[in-house]
Amino acid sequence: MCLSAGSYAILIAFNTHITDTKFSNFLLLTYWFFAYFTYYCYIRAIEGFFGRDIKLLRPSKIFCIGHSIFQVVGGVLYLFSDIDLMFIPRETPPATLFTKSLNLTIYPSNLVVVVGFFGIITILYTTVVIWRELNKKEGKEYLFKAGILLTLFVSCWDTIIGTEVIGYLVPIYYLGYVFESMRFNMYYQDLAFTKMYNLEKDMVKLSKVAQFGFASASIAHDIRNHLFVLSTTNDRLDKLIDKEFSPYTQKLRRHIGKILEVTELYMNIFKKNYSSSKQIISVSHITQEALELVSDKITRHCVRVEVEMDDFSIEGNETELSLCLVNLIKNSLDEIKSTDSPWIKVVASSTERFIKIIDSGTGIPLKAQERIFELGDSRKKCGNGHGVGLAITKQIIERSGYNLFIDNESENTTFVINF
Repeated sequence: MCLSAGSYAILIAFNTHITDTKFSNFLLLTYWFFAYFTYYCYIRAIEGFFGRDIKLLRPSKIFCIGHSIFQVVGGVLYLFSDIDLMFIPRETPPATLFTKSLNLTIYPSNLVVVVGFFGIITILYTTVVIWRELNKKEGKEYLFKAGILLTLFVSCWDTIIGTEVIGYLVPIYYLGYVFESMRFNMYYQDLAFTKMYNLEKDMVKLSKVAQFGFASASIAHDIRNHLFVLSTTNDRLDKLIDKEFSPYTQKLRRHIGKILEVTELYMNIFKKNYSSSKQIISVSHITQEALELVSDKITRHCVRVEVEMDDFSIEGNETELSLCLVNLIKNSLDEIKSTDSPWIKVVASSTERFIKIIDSGTGIPLKAQERIFELGDSRKKCGNGHGVGLAITKQIIERSGYNLFIDNESENTTFVINF
């Protein structure tokens, strides 16, 4: 847009030094091309500012492109032949200093006047559409509005001069777009700073993920060594003891297997190509399993637990989804354990297909909610938290095709897993 408008201004200055009348007349056609092509670029720049195509501006864009093509065809025909689609020979001497300085020996035809008239109508229409769109924005945009009014004025002014409806001397089209260009510069500067800020945040996040992955791999390696010893010992013990004790060894074997699954999960949770095995599981089953894993902590802190279970089945990985519930319940326990009469309620609905973890807390501040699911963000006091549990829970649930969010309409702190 700026280059095209600048070319228009340069050509006007350049043409005052041209002595060849035919070439000077040809440059007059070029002005019109740059004028309407610049206006097309102007419309596209405004759509870029709004971040979308504006349907009501399509007629204006079509007119600008069509008129620009027509000018190119007319200019080439005039330069290389005697065919002139838009101008007629001037019968009277130029009336203004401007037309004299450009050595113009042609005069706008009726076709040019008609096209110029429709050009002004198009510019007026475009200005109204842009003005309406600006009024929909939150900011007042006074600078932008001043700019489109100036652009409207100079566009109409130069169109009238070009058709020689009036005899004024100075074209001022190149003064258009000044305020809009300033506003575009401010807008894209803010956009660039925002992108840089987001990139820095992403870099910090990636750094945390890399550190977590490295630490998880190291820890998982050591855990597996000990689990192998436990598994081997448990198998030998199962052969030596009486059958009445075999349920205990089977339970131990089951939990050893789940620990292996959890270590595998922690090693690969943030890898894009990682996928775990899925099966049809009962919501009631994974809820009971999660409560069993945190039962000691519940008892130790004297927390009352209620379960309202309307059971239904979902598709997912049993160990992963059970771990998610454990993380959410433990998160609630850590927040309410020091309060009076702490309680936790687990609610499942088969009709709305959700699980809610509700505790006696009074909610989470909206500012804290912005980062609560980010890796490394922890609300726990005295450095007891590492900002891992909720981040992994969110990752697992979304990777499974479900949704985790905080219900701000509830009186108490409520996490919802929506299936």
